[in-house]
Amino acid sequence: MISLDVVLPDGTILHTGSAANDAAGNLPIERGANGPDLAGLFIGSCGTLGIITRAALRIRRIPEVERFLFYAFDRLENAVDAVSAMQRAGSATFLIGLFGGPKPTGVEGSYFLHIIIRDGRGRAEERLRLCQTLCETFNGRPQDAEYTRLYWTEHMYSWLRSTGPGTYYGSRPYYCPEVAGFIPTQALKQAIPQLNRYIQETKEDWDRHGMRVKGFDVYFSRSAAFLWVDTLYNESDPEAHRYGLKVRSDIAELLFSQWMSPGGIVAGIAPFIMEKLGSSFALMQTLKDSLDPKHLLNPGVLMLGGKPPQGRILGRVERDHAASGLALDRVAMLTYQCLRCGFCFDLSWLGPYHMCPSYLSGTYETHSARGRIALARAILEGEIGYDESVAERVFSCTQCGSCGEHCFKYIDIPGIYQAMREDLAGQGLTPPGLKGAAASVVAQQNPYQKPSADRYQWLKDKSLLDKQAKVALFVGCTPAYTRRSSAQDGIDLLQKMGVDFTIASTEGCCGYPLLAAGMVEQAAAAMTENIERYVRLGVEQLVFVCPGCCETFQKKVPQLLGRPLPFRALHLVELVAQELDAGRIEFAGMPPGSMLTYHDPCTLGRALGVYQAPRSILAAIPGSQVIEMPRHGRDSFCCGAGSFVRYDFPRLTQDAGLERWKEAVKTGASQLLTSCPGCLTQFQQIRAQTRDALEVVDLVGLVNRLIRVRESVP
Repeated sequence: MISLDVVLPDGTILHTGSAANDAAGNLPIERGANGPDLAGLFIGSCGTLGIITRAALRIRRIPEVERFLFYAFDRLENAVDAVSAMQRAGSATFLIGLFGGPKPTGVEGSYFLHIIIRDGRGRAEERLRLCQTLCETFNGRPQDAEYTRLYWTEHMYSWLRSTGPGTYYGSRPYYCPEVAGFIPTQALKQAIPQLNRYIQETKEDWDRHGMRVKGFDVYFSRSAAFLWVDTLYNESDPEAHRYGLKVRSDIAELLFSQWMSPGGIVAGIAPFIMEKLGSSFALMQTLKDSLDPKHLLNPGVLMLGGKPPQGRILGRVERDHAASGLALDRVAMLTYQCLRCGFCFDLSWLGPYHMCPSYLSGTYETHSARGRIALARAILEGEIGYDESVAERVFSCTQCGSCGEHCFKYIDIPGIYQAMREDLAGQGLTPPGLKGAAASVVAQQNPYQKPSADRYQWLKDKSLLDKQAKVALFVGCTPAYTRRSSAQDGIDLLQKMGVDFTIASTEGCCGYPLLAAGMVEQAAAAMTENIERYVRLGVEQLVFVCPGCCETFQKKVPQLLGRPLPFRALHLVELVAQELDAGRIEFAGMPPGSMLTYHDPCTLGRALGVYQAPRSILAAIPGSQVIEMPRHGRDSFCCGAGSFVRYDFPRLTQDAGLERWKEAVKTGASQLLTSCPGCLTQFQQIRAQTRDALEVVDLVGLVNRLIRVRESVP
């Protein structure tokens, strides 16, 4: 850190470090006096003394390569000695010890080291060999380094060793209060056994309150260790909550009284640490009173203004608000599962990319999942109520599902949002654009305020309507009214593949706009009517052009109606991929060297898990070459058109669409393909604005043009 610009509570702008030489915009001068650099004061104050608005950092060269090692040890002493040896040699760029908590799946041992080396190619190999030698000198056993790569690049694995979060957390509403600080590396030989002894001696109480160890993780510096002790308890249980705070206090007392110095004192451990800092704490209190006499900034975080608030807990809330009647009550436990980790908007392993389209366009953290869950919890605890500002946060979500896909605990975040939408609808707070679309579904069976009788005016072959068949095509509102080329391509494609199918003449909206508007009863009615239509036609398989319609039938219908779908639901690209795999179809070629990039629609990808089928199709087209965007597959960025946000939040739609479009253009591809009518429309509108050469192509349309049906299967 070179310098900081800090805004004090009274509005004064302070410049620290080398920036102090030019605080008033004058030419730099030599500093003629020695004195403390205030940068460290503000860096360590957790935002209680001032707001950092600008920071200057020293730039380091990006390393050419990253190398990973993973070692297991049977004895703590050996693991610690191996670390000390690597610290002295400077052989590892980063060292991370897993000295407690869940063990990596399928790995023998009790203590584990993740070793990351980042350097030039030749030097990295030298350091790698040295780390291997030092670890094996202390009886370390090499393991699959892929676990270390996952730990380093995929944040979901960072505390879960080598498996996904569901295997450890499940559906439990655990809260994670941590105790962390710096400790001499060799002192770990005493600290870790002491922690294990404390847990063993209190095991009966731990079991009674559902306490668990999340991890004793150690992040090693060049000469010391940063020990991060995480325990878990059910915060919604009043007794477990009280006991969890006691455990945190006990662990803090154990560590800070013997070996550890504070490293990042947040609200959780402040009550157990700050008063032990003596003159340092008194100095910070004096500074706080001087700089922020009204205690406006982060009150209570460092206990500088008194004891930090512990907050209300769900058990008490349920007693106080048992008759609230909120839909949010049914997912109350989910809000307590959120660890506030922030992985719901973090794609740092891919680069400087956004994950959440709302957060990209919005102003506050409450435009992201973590912030919205905080709102939900505040509503449950009676601290705030539903109003227009809450409605703006909730309905400005495109329901892309990225937050839930990347959630550290796989929390059903969309389920929380859905409950809030229902509550807001019940209080008349649905935004006007979405409300109008939902009303149109009720009146005309489509969200576009078009007569229901016009749904199939464009259909040339009316003999397809209402005939008995095992396969049916669900056209969907968007293809039927605004993307009729997509609907016609789907029909032509099924006919070319020789599929005997039907279309329900009275097909109505799938119900998704009603769900998005929080109108659950009306959505259930629409779903029931659609199911009955296809049952009467003898349908066993329903094929979709629109991923949103497919997800509504496949996922939402069983959830809402409480019974399984009476037929199979799949997207058209899945059917094409099946026919391709069976050898019944092939494709004509494209011009050699045709460069394509594919956009994963949020619903087809994250909601339905269909990632490989479109790529298998593209790979089978002769002459084509697919260039992936940095954000693809489960990391794909939303086009901005989901959940009808365009009607009420056009800027969000524009910002997200342009963000995704620029990413596609940077690949150098000549064509951008997608499998969703909504995404297709969005990208065509963005292209009309930018006038870039990149073409927008419907994958179903491309397949319809290139497909060749084989006369005989090999």
